Amino acid sequence: MTTATALHWIDGTWVGPGGRDGPDTRTASGGRTTDGGAGDGREMAARALVAARRAFGETRWKDDRHLRARTLHEMADVFAAHVGQLTESLAQADGKPRQHARFEAETVPSRLRYFASLVRTGHGRALEVGPGKCSLVLRRPRGVAGIVVPRRSPVALLVCSLAPALAAGTTSVVRMPGQTARVNALVFGILSEVESLPRGVVNGFTEEDGAGARYLVAAADVPCTLDGAAREASAMEDFIECERVTITPGTIQR
Repeated sequence: MTTATALHWIDGTWVGPGGRDGPDTRTASGGRTTDGGAGDGREMAARALVAARRAFGETRWKDDRHLRARTLHEMADVFAAHVGQLTESLAQADGKPRQHARFEAETVPSRLRYFASLVRTGHGRALEVGPGKCSLVLRRPRGVAGIVVPRRSPVALLVCSLAPALAAGTTSVVRMPGQTARVNALVFGILSEVESLPRGVVNGFTEEDGAGARYLVAAADVPCTLDGAAREASAMEDFIECERVTITPGTIQR
């Protein structure tokens, strides 16, 4: 295996320390990374947040549930195709038994498919509040989600938060720990192979000092998950806000 500096994946572009940017490169099968080279975490977090906000405002992601379902299914297929590589990378990074590493890698596709199935069943609520008046409660994605992944089981815990965030319609900034840089680069490479994923919807960076994580947590408009905990279908609620719409004959009042 050859080694090179670990890269971040922001706005569909590989970004290296010192501003060495390059085009979107399919590197999931190349294995050319090394631990370290995490760069300025705060700078990368800020850059990723700009990209995620742009993608939320300018792409169809938040409004097109069919796109989100299709993308999550494709993402599951791509992760399934790289289970072997993920297994080896996880075993080397954590020193865990190979069977445990494989179990972690194999949980990813099913979780992505589970949340893909929930995308098409999202609904609001309607209530007649008075004669000729109807109140609707609509569920909207909250914007950009911040995902801070811990060192333990990084792939499984990433997807525990990323899958419901994407299903809800948010874009995301993912902070991965510096101790698992090889695993991180492989994961970012796998995400770069998902052709239906719009540029900037998922952005990932690696850091060692926690400055980027603190930057995300401090952003008032960014709901953050810090430990990868998920509560199955209810995990989507962390990334959704409700909007009330009152309908009267001939008018809509918000």
